[in-house]
Amino acid sequence: MNTTANAPARPDIPTRALVIFLSLCFLTMLFVALAGNFENSRRDARQSPERTAATSAGMENNIGMLMRRLSGEPDNPDLLMELAEALVAAQSWDAAETFAKRGIELDARDQRPLHLLGVILHNKGQHGEAAEALEKAIALKSTAPLHYSLGVLYTYFLGDPPRGLEHFTIALNASDADEELKQAIRRELDKPPSPAPEAKTPPATRGAAPLPREAAQKIAELEKAALLNPGDAVAWTRLGNLYFDSGMTKEAISAYERALRLTPDNPDVITDLGIMYRDSGEFAKAVECFRKASALNPAHENALFNQGVVFYYDLGRKEEAERAWRRLLEINPGARAPDGQPVSEMIKHLH
Repeated sequence: MNTTANAPARPDIPTRALVIFLSLCFLTMLFVALAGNFENSRRDARQSPERTAATSAGMENNIGMLMRRLSGEPDNPDLLMELAEALVAAQSWDAAETFAKRGIELDARDQRPLHLLGVILHNKGQHGEAAEALEKAIALKSTAPLHYSLGVLYTYFLGDPPRGLEHFTIALNASDADEELKQAIRRELDKPPSPAPEAKTPPATRGAAPLPREAAQKIAELEKAALLNPGDAVAWTRLGNLYFDSGMTKEAISAYERALRLTPDNPDVITDLGIMYRDSGEFAKAVECFRKASALNPAHENALFNQGVVFYYDLGRKEEAERAWRRLLEINPGARAPDGQPVSEMIKHLH
């Protein structure tokens, strides 16, 4: 492994059809009536102005009625949800968000407002916050549609394919996954790798060349292998290593974390995860990883070296850097940095 890596990849912008499909999936998971309204919104361009105006007036009347009812029962969670859903149907995202959050405040154990908040935040373009809300909903109750939605979010909107694959796998094997949902998941899994990676937006790198075709194909193969064997720590580690070498920091972190959930005491993987954390600017997490790897294997040279690097170059803590590097020299007096510089010389430059 190298001691540094490039910034995370940015996946292609999904098509409008995919955005509509994701939104539809979110909404249908909530309530049938809301899904019906979403379908109607897709047909607005074909409706007459009179019908569109009538529909809008009907929504406004319904929202007004719900507001009046809620004023008399401000702590009624069902009314709160009904009003928030009506506001979503009207695409009044900010108002809907306010009432969804009020529902969460009323009952932190109620999955519905968290679920709806994920829908709202996604439609506002806040995809990271949407995923966070849906993850919290899943913590309360794991459902196949929720995992599928997170799979789509992570894969197409958050640039985290390994995490997306994990959620797709859970959804596919969930007891509440109906055949329609399973077919949608299989379509995702059956998508072939792009035959022309050069035409895609390449991973954002610090001056590096675009990802070669062979590397892109290998990544696709390893992603599929990890999906088919989600309990195989080696598959996730190999995928993380390839992301590491390809400069895909965020994806490498996700893959390494997945591997460590299966085999938590692997100092090599923990060290590589620490390097990726350092590359993403999360220096405290990087140090934590290097210390954990050293605790598991006191003779792990790479962990000690990188611990000193973060302390000196990133945190400005020279004394702790020197301690780490002197421990390294006790293990290997001839230790060198990747550029060939002796670690003993690096210590001299600290003073």
